[in-house]
Amino acid sequence: MPSGSITNALVRCTRKDSEAAGLFELTRPDLGLWVLELDFTPDDQQVDQLAGICRQLQANSARLQRLSEGSVDYTLHLTFDLLEHDPIVLAPSLIRLASECGFNLELYAARN
Repeated sequence: MPSGSITNALVRCTRKDSEAAGLFELTRPDLGLWVLELDFTPDDQQVDQLAGICRQLQANSARLQRLSEGSVDYTLHLTFDLLEHDPIVLAPSLIRLASECGFNLELYAARN
């Protein structure tokens, strides 16, 4: 896995209803926590992983936009395997999607 690669990617939301069903998986019914796991290739470069994640989000953007209403803790979570000075570079398209869909961006850097 190249340094700077993504090791975890998901969108999560907390809801009192089941509007996220079908796209998201209900992982904690007691909390109403729904998770959408995003696919990426672990051996790809960060830029390619983010492009693939962006395509997945774009393909579901209309539904994701509707889910922003009524969701609490609506967040795109990304974890990166980074060396000390490796950058995380988010493309404008991903930032635009986050804004249009109404979810927060949560970025973690970890050393594996």
